[in-house]
Amino acid sequence: MCRVLKRIWCAALLATVTCAVAYAQEDSLQRLENFHEQTLDSVVVTKKKKQSLPRRIMTGIENFFMGCDTNYVTPQKYNLTTQLELSLWHDYYFLRSSQTGNTMVIQSDPSVILGGYVYYSIFGYGAVWNLNDIGIKAGKTNGTSLRQSLVIHTAKIFAEFYTFNSGKGAEIRSVSGIETKGKDRTFHGLDSRCDGFSAVYMFNNRHFSWPAAFGANAVQRKSCGSWSIGFQYNHQSISFDKEELPDYIKEDIDSTLLFNHVSYQDYSVSVGYNYNCVLGRNVLFAISFIPNIGYRRSNITEGFDLKKLTLNNLSTDLNLRMSVFWNNTRMFSGLILEAHTYDYRQDKFGLTNTYGTLKYLLGVNFWRKPRPKD
Repeated sequence: MCRVLKRIWCAALLATVTCAVAYAQEDSLQRLENFHEQTLDSVVVTKKKKQSLPRRIMTGIENFFMGCDTNYVTPQKYNLTTQLELSLWHDYYFLRSSQTGNTMVIQSDPSVILGGYVYYSIFGYGAVWNLNDIGIKAGKTNGTSLRQSLVIHTAKIFAEFYTFNSGKGAEIRSVSGIETKGKDRTFHGLDSRCDGFSAVYMFNNRHFSWPAAFGANAVQRKSCGSWSIGFQYNHQSISFDKEELPDYIKEDIDSTLLFNHVSYQDYSVSVGYNYNCVLGRNVLFAISFIPNIGYRRSNITEGFDLKKLTLNNLSTDLNLRMSVFWNNTRMFSGLILEAHTYDYRQDKFGLTNTYGTLKYLLGVNFWRKPRPKD
C-alpha cells in the first residue's frame, strides 16, 4: 500500500513539475513574443514619426507661427487650400488746389474681378483678372487686367506683397465752377499703378486668429480681439492726361488742378486694433482698423510749366478691413470688404486716392495633416 501511494505521489509530483516547466516555457515564449511585438511597434512608430527634412522644417514653422489656444481657435487641418475670388474694385480720386480752393472728383468705372488663391500651409499666391477688359480695345480699359499678391497668413504675422493697376476707365464726378450734370463725363486719361509690401504682428496671437478673419485657414471659436503693430511700404504712380478731358471741361478748368504725373513712396508704421466676433458655430464677423503714419517721399510733374518738384513729408493713411465667414474646416465661404486711403499734399496741390474692394471667396481644403498622437 505504501508503495502504491509512493508511486502515485511521485507521478503527481512529476506531473506538477512538468506542468510548471511547460507553463514557464509558455510564459517565456509569450513574453518574448510580446517583447518582439513591442519592439516592432516601436520601430514602426519611429518610422512613422520620422519625417523628411523639408517636412520637419515646415512643421517647425507652422508650430511657431500658428501655435494657438485650441479653446479659442481651431488651427488649419489641411496642407493645401484653394480659393475662388469674385470681387468688385472701385477707385476714387479727389484733386484740390491749395491756391484757389477748387476741386475735381474722379471716380473709376467699377471693375469686376475673377481669380483666386492657392495656399500651401501658411504661404499663398493670388492672381485675379478684370472681366471688364474682355472685348475692350487697348488703351480704353481700366488697366486692371492682372492683380497679383504673395501672402503669408499666420496667427502671429500677416505679410503681403501686392501689385496692380487701376484707372483709365473713369468718370468726372464734379469740377469746381463747371456744370457737368447731363453732359459727357467720360475720362480715359487716368492711369494708376500701385505696388507695395505690408507686415502686421498680432500681440494676442494665442487667442485671436487673423487667418480665421481674412485668410480662412483657421476657425475662431470664441470672440476675441488683439492690438497689432505693422510696417507698410507703398509705391503709387499716377499719370493724368488732360487731353482726354471732355472739351467743355478742358476749356474752363482751373489749371492748378492739373498735373502730368505724381509718384510717391510711403514708409510707415501702424498701430491698430482687430476683433473677431463669433456669431455662431463656424460663423465669424471680423473688423480690422489700422491707421498708418510715416515718411513719404514724393515728386510731381505739374501740368503747364512741367516743373518737377521733389519733397519729403508726413504720410497719414488708413487701412480698413471687414469680413463675414462661414468655415467648417473643410470648406469655407465669405465676404471681405477692404478700403485703403492714400493722401498726397504739397504747397500748391493735393490728391487723395482711395480704392476699395468687395470680395466673395469660396474655398476648399485638401491633403489633411496627420492627427497629432497623444
